[in-house]
Amino acid sequence: MIKHIMKNTTYLLALFFTITIIGACTNDTIVEPSSKTIVYSNPIQITINGYTSHAMEPFISPDGNTLFFNSINDGNNTKIYYATKVNSTTFTFEGELDGANETQAAQLNAVADLDALNNFYWTSVRDYPAQIDNLHHGIYTNGTVYDIGRVQGDFYNTKPGWLVMDHGISHDGQFLYYNNARFDETNCLGPCETFLGIAKWTGPKNFMKTADSDDILQNINDSNYIYYAPCITTDNLELYYTRFAKNAVTANTLAEICVATRAADTDVFSQPKVLFSNSIGNGIIEAPTLTTDKQLMFYHQKVNGTHVIMMRTRE
Repeated sequence: MIKHIMKNTTYLLALFFTITIIGACTNDTIVEPSSKTIVYSNPIQITINGYTSHAMEPFISPDGNTLFFNSINDGNNTKIYYATKVNSTTFTFEGELDGANETQAAQLNAVADLDALNNFYWTSVRDYPAQIDNLHHGIYTNGTVYDIGRVQGDFYNTKPGWLVMDHGISHDGQFLYYNNARFDETNCLGPCETFLGIAKWTGPKNFMKTADSDDILQNINDSNYIYYAPCITTDNLELYYTRFAKNAVTANTLAEICVATRAADTDVFSQPKVLFSNSIGNGIIEAPTLTTDKQLMFYHQKVNGTHVIMMRTRE
């Protein structure tokens, strides 16, 4: 049974990330912000000139000039691409991100992440579960990732069925917000459970879980939810992520983009606030990423059968 689960990890990830096939309606029925201190405008769909297919898991570069994203997470041939900025709602497609994508066989390569020193991170299930360390690292420059290797550390859960589903790197590259997720295709649609942690950089391609990780995230790690796609702001004071209730997934299940805040970068994060949400059947919203000044947020949503990238402005 375990071997069967492991062999189908790519399928399970794909099933989770493309869960928007549940329900036929794609009307945008967003629940508006509940936070009184952090509010974003109504969404605007961005244009990627030269690209018309699915665009998921966006990440805006620290300088704001490059938008990374991946193709649909179907587990067949998911690749990371990039586009350059024309303005805040228009980008020009540049093509595949050289070096980041598996070339030997179709694989899931997704969830781009970049710090201010051009350290690039992404998730790949190549050689999994033979190699459990599925978070990858390289150096980014001008559309290419080089010096590629696996990120090492004690933050992996080595039990069968677990992997690092996604992650968020701090602006200075010192802290990795990682998301462990357990998959079991017999009992769960998508991840059965998730756990968010913080690891500190201890050397090239190496992070170790911090002693205060569980305390700092105590208000976020809630066993009643599945949560993923962490994004930490440049000042380390706001943590954004996506969550949905841990129960049977239906067209009416709400996916929520949340934020938790703190006054200092060593404080415990607050109870999360739901900024906005949408039901899976109406076009699930996921994976927020912010510009360094926190004025623009990008995320993906399924609209009329295609995953697109949306943008909101902070008010």
